[in-house]
Amino acid sequence: MAIMIFIMLNTLVLAFNWYMMPLFFVPYLEAINYFFMIVFTVEAILKIIAMKSAYFKESWNLFDFTVVVLTAVILGVKFLGFGSNLAMMSTMLRTLRIGRVFRLVKRAKKLQIIFQTLIDSGPSMGSLGLLLMLLMFMFAIIGMSQFAMVDLDGASEMNYHANF
Repeated sequence: MAIMIFIMLNTLVLAFNWYMMPLFFVPYLEAINYFFMIVFTVEAILKIIAMKSAYFKESWNLFDFTVVVLTAVILGVKFLGFGSNLAMMSTMLRTLRIGRVFRLVKRAKKLQIIFQTLIDSGPSMGSLGLLLMLLMFMFAIIGMSQFAMVDLDGASEMNYHANF
C-alpha cells in the first residue's frame, strides 16, 4: 500500500512542471525525483531478494525493474554532468514512470472494469478518430478553395503563418 501511495505522489510530482516555471522549483523537484528513485530502487531490491528468480517472471516486475534501471542511468548521467541534451530521454523516462499508475488497475476492481471498457472501446474510438480527421480534411479543402486567392499584403490579421 505504501508503494501505491508513493506511485501516486510520484505522478503528482511529475505533473508539477509547467511552462516558464520559476527556477527555484527545479532543485526541489530534482531532490524529490532522487528520493522517489531511491524508494523505487529499494522496493525493487527488496522484491528481488524476497522473490529471487520469480521476480523476473512477472511482467509488472520487469516493467518496474526497467524503469528503475533507466531512471538510475539517466539521473546518474545527469548528476555527473555527462551529456548536454538529456531532455528527450528525461521526457521518455517520465512517460515510463507515469506508466506505473497502471499498477493500480490490478488492485481495484472498479478501476479494472473502467480500464477494460477503455480497452474494448479502442477500435471504435480509432474509427471515430479517422472519421473526424476525414471531416477536418474536407473542411480544409473547402477553406482552401474559398480563401486561396486572399491577398496577404492588404490583410492585417493574415500573415505568413495565418493563411490558407
